[in-house]
Amino acid sequence: MKKILLPLILIILVLSGCGKDKVKPSADSLLTTEAVKRLEAVRTAYQGKDAGTLRAMTEERLAEEILKDLNFEKADLFFTPKVVRITGEFITVSLNWQGSWHSAKGKDLENRGVADLVLQRADLKLIRIDGDNPFVVPVVKE
Repeated sequence: MKKILLPLILIILVLSGCGKDKVKPSADSLLTTEAVKRLEAVRTAYQGKDAGTLRAMTEERLAEEILKDLNFEKADLFFTPKVVRITGEFITVSLNWQGSWHSAKGKDLENRGVADLVLQRADLKLIRIDGDNPFVVPVVKE
């Protein structure tokens, strides 16, 4: 009986000490989550050729640059965030990306790269892309 009682007491003590208080995420953690969600929304809008959403979520000049290159039938773009840096005015998400574009002519193009996507901290609007731009359809060399 004593052999069973001691482990049972230990199990009860361990279980009673775990999981009562939830850990609240920090402001930076919440901001990081929102920035990554925003970039996913931009990626989804790009794949769906949703010009209105792209204009709303990106800086005007960058939106026009992206919209002029929507000459594909279908695009599959994947982001893998690596590092998020938060400064006073900006949030920079460093990521790896890979994409494939399918044209109406039956051509399939693939590309991948590394980019820093810079968002305005105040409104989470994408304002700049440093590195390899994932929103550019690759050029076919013939």
